[in-house]
Amino acid sequence: KDLLIWTFRMALMMMVMKTLSFVSDEIMQQEIRPLLAVDIIEQLHRQFALLSGGRGKDSAPIITFPECSGFNEVPEEDFLNVVTYLTSIPSLDAASIGFIIIIDRRKDKWSSVKASLSRIAVSSPPNATS
Repeated sequence: KDLLIWTFRMALMMMVMKTLSFVSDEIMQQEIRPLLAVDIIEQLHRQFALLSGGRGKDSAPIITFPECSGFNEVPEEDFLNVVTYLTSIPSLDAASIGFIIIIDRRKDKWSSVKASLSRIAVSSPPNATS
């Protein structure tokens, strides 16, 4: 269980670091407009991912993926926009610690939990470089 949590914290941290790296490169090359809540308000209202403001023992921000029957049906672009936006909210110091991911699938089967974990782990913003 701890290894699984660590693995997904690391995957999300890598995604955030890639995003931050891309953003800093872009800022040096040209002015870019950051993703704002108003730009993705409909996606945020679906509440398939939330940044509650809670922190872990190490002060890592907590992102929660609450029970959502249509989680696997959320379009990839919407998923990436929301995750990118949520990971951009905490300070750079907090984001550099990593994020704690909570996935609530208590009303679902283990296969749904695994699918959710896989989707989160392999997702990265479209502007990230490998």
